[in-house]
Amino acid sequence: MVIILLLFLPAAACFFWMLINTLIARRTSTYWLSMFLALDLMLFLITDACYSTPGISPDVLVITHLFTLASAPCVIPLVWMYFDKLRRHKSFPALKFVWLIFPVALLIAGITITEVCDRASVAELHSELNALGPVAAAQYKGTPLWHYYIWNSLIFRVVIGVELFCAAAYLIRYVIIEKMNLRHFFRFLFKGESIRLTELQIDNLIIPALFVLFKTLLTKNFLDGHVWVSITLALLITVSIFVFYTTALFGERETLTVVQAKHVMFYNYNSAIKGPIQEIMMEELMDEAGQDTLVRFREKLGERLESESTIVPKEISAVKKQLMSNVTGTWDDSLLTRFQNLMLNEQLFLQPSLSLADVAERLRTNKTYVSKMVNNTYNMGFPELLNTLRIDYAEQYLRTHRDAKQEEVARACGFLSASSFNNIFKKVTGLTPKVWLVSIDRKK
Repeated sequence: MVIILLLFLPAAACFFWMLINTLIARRTSTYWLSMFLALDLMLFLITDACYSTPGISPDVLVITHLFTLASAPCVIPLVWMYFDKLRRHKSFPALKFVWLIFPVALLIAGITITEVCDRASVAELHSELNALGPVAAAQYKGTPLWHYYIWNSLIFRVVIGVELFCAAAYLIRYVIIEKMNLRHFFRFLFKGESIRLTELQIDNLIIPALFVLFKTLLTKNFLDGHVWVSITLALLITVSIFVFYTTALFGERETLTVVQAKHVMFYNYNSAIKGPIQEIMMEELMDEAGQDTLVRFREKLGERLESESTIVPKEISAVKKQLMSNVTGTWDDSLLTRFQNLMLNEQLFLQPSLSLADVAERLRTNKTYVSKMVNNTYNMGFPELLNTLRIDYAEQYLRTHRDAKQEEVARACGFLSASSFNNIFKKVTGLTPKVWLVSIDRKK
């Protein structure tokens, strides 16, 4: 009984995350796709668990095989659509659902041929295939069971093979275009740096995909004689599902850090850590909130929230000079001087995914203290200060690298992507990089 429960654990994990998504993630743009993916994975993993169960009745395998015909071909297209939604947050045209023809056709053909051949005969064929492999089907040439084998086995494998090829091509294309690097994942885990959500989710999927592919190479007889292999793979896949769907809760974000990922669990805090946790969460929410949201909060809470100012191009250098001047105040001058040295001399702001925690670690102090110092000294939050310095550097870079592509400029100035650079540049200067260059040329 315990073995069966462990084998069905991955399917139970999918059901669990369907409930969690319904409760707390219904407003995310990826909600419906993640739900359909969880449902499809649950059906597929149920059939996989049945196949891995020692001594299971061949009649049950016949039924579960029909579920495999419908669920397995849907996994890869749903994953592809999930990542497309994650990257672009756009609705899908009806044409993108044409792939549903293949699983539906396989299921209808499978049910029809199974009924024509008689379930008892199909169950006997499955037993022989599990014992002898594809060679067992040769004796049935010219019979309905041979057609059953062609449709439900060979054609099914061809469809899965084509999907795997397309998925591999998509992955290679993404790795090249987005400059995906495994080092980003290790820096995310061990150094607290941010990582693009799409890149993190791909990393989260590669390992369980390898587990599933490895299991498909094992025969039924081998799995029956080595149950520990199935249990080990089931536990690893369960952990991978939890990691993937925990990350999926942040589907609206472009990047993610370990600290931000932990905030999902911060609502279960105790009184001893309540204050610091609430402060961290409120700071990050205010950093990401727009002006309208801050104004509404100001009206509700009755607190004074400073409006976000827009800096015109000609003022950026002056702002930078003012920001990095020797400001006197109540803060420790040595800390302020070391902060200015990091930003100006070492140009720490050019480091992609730089966070307040990284700066605090370099200064050997805590994040809250640095945040308050930046807010009180420069009258702006750390992200706004960081973007101001990066855009100032970007202006200098654009002047000397006029033919550089936007992706190159973004990377050189510390931005994770060209789209992020373009949005922030326009937000700070009021112009896109190309239009800004034209305006500079006109002033000469």
